[in-house]
Amino acid sequence: MVKKNVRPWLLAIGIIPLALTLTGCFGIPGLPNVPGDSGGGSDELVEDIVEGSDDGIDFESGSLPPDFPDAVPLVPGEVGPSMSISNGQAWTATIYTADEATAKSAPDLLEQAGFTNESQIFWENEDYIVIIVATEEDDEGRWLVHYQIQVQQ
Repeated sequence: MVKKNVRPWLLAIGIIPLALTLTGCFGIPGLPNVPGDSGGGSDELVEDIVEGSDDGIDFESGSLPPDFPDAVPLVPGEVGPSMSISNGQAWTATIYTADEATAKSAPDLLEQAGFTNESQIFWENEDYIVIIVATEEDDEGRWLVHYQIQVQQ
């Protein structure tokens, strides 16, 4: 059951990725807004800026943060941008899948791993709260699943 003091964290882990996405700094392969960038340098630039903030954030592109919880099953596919926030108290991850059926299997995988969905907004177990923020097709025809995970308080 989600306690009152968890709600600000849920809001925070929802706003940070949204803000980064809307500003063109996260989740957009190649970041075409960066002059002269062919795709790889901008991800490194974002990683340097985010990780240099001393806010306990670890940004990864193409891999999960080392402290990502093994107890949270992810759909099979290519790992996109991901972050560990507050020194391993919350995480975000985007997984690119080949088809819609795989992307839409995310809730079933969580439930098979013992997560419950009594709220109809998020899944939880004794240790974690998981929100599946988006399941949509990108411009390249890949389907993406964006997860937000937080340690239970």
